[in-house]
Amino acid sequence: MLQKSYLFLREIMNKIFLVSTIFFVAGWIVTAEISVGTSEADPGISGSRISLLIATGMPGGSYHQLGLAMASLWTTKLKGIGIRVSGAISEGARENIEAIRIQDADLILVDALSCSLAYKGAGSFKNKTNHELRSISNLWPEASHFIIRSDKNRNSSLDDLEGLTVATGLPESGNRFTTQMLLRIIKNSKHNIKLKFMNYGSTVESLRLGTIQAADFTSAIPSALVTNLLQSNHQLFSFIEITDTEIQTVKERGWSTCFKILIPPETYPGQLTPLNTVGQNTLLATSSALDLELIYDLTKCLFENVDQLAKFHPAFKSVSVENALSGLVAPLHPGAIRYYREKKVQIPEALLPPNVN
Repeated sequence: MLQKSYLFLREIMNKIFLVSTIFFVAGWIVTAEISVGTSEADPGISGSRISLLIATGMPGGSYHQLGLAMASLWTTKLKGIGIRVSGAISEGARENIEAIRIQDADLILVDALSCSLAYKGAGSFKNKTNHELRSISNLWPEASHFIIRSDKNRNSSLDDLEGLTVATGLPESGNRFTTQMLLRIIKNSKHNIKLKFMNYGSTVESLRLGTIQAADFTSAIPSALVTNLLQSNHQLFSFIEITDTEIQTVKERGWSTCFKILIPPETYPGQLTPLNTVGQNTLLATSSALDLELIYDLTKCLFENVDQLAKFHPAFKSVSVENALSGLVAPLHPGAIRYYREKKVQIPEALLPPNVN
């Protein structure tokens, strides 16, 4: 767990940072200030104040937006037992996993594929196995939002990306990794597509200016970034669909955690029909080093206040005890196990960590 003095220093640095820019500096702390209520939790952990850090994503993205909401909820509801949670900007899921490995974060948001590969030491995490990863819960689904400038759109398919420059998140983001894998599998590595790693703010601006022609925003639904992009000039942009056949191909060739998502019509300005695309689960994870009582209190607080979080963003409507274990690969933290057992949730043996029955 990060030392309190280290957290305090980083918070001061972040306040300076927020004065100068709202976008890109990875790894600095953003103190959550989203209003979610004032009630206090029943006593759980005793002792002095505990400062925790949840690694989220880039400003503008759903990891960052929803991660700050969770941090604010925990801080507000658990202040009576001295728990304070701050949110950290990061490049995304893959940087978050590294933050757990080097004990630079206590909690992380991560996509199901990256978490699975990291725990198993497979794929791009070969020789980087992280057996200390522990799951807390499945959260919400996130979807690929492929957007292309309308003057480049021919069939609203991935074939339209041929010869274009496509933005796809920063190098350590799950967005970048899954977009690359999606195109490599479906296009059979023969595509002529230039991928550009960019933060979200630069991506939106570059799309508007036409210096890039397409982008993939992987996000919870609805995506504030996509809404903002399309708000005043949706005629300039079109959505690219990913077919059921393409999704099945991707599942069979390595992205087993993905699934079909149908984005309802009128979710975004100018989107009059349903949008067929690919998605996967967002997970809340931690390290085996964290205290059982601490994770128990965080887990309980999260599930007992989902309705309140859902008022902040519709993605939280997907968070439920019944769906909490869906798509998990890394073992559960004992604190989460204690909560689920209280709720009579049947826990598969594969999700029990070593030395826990």
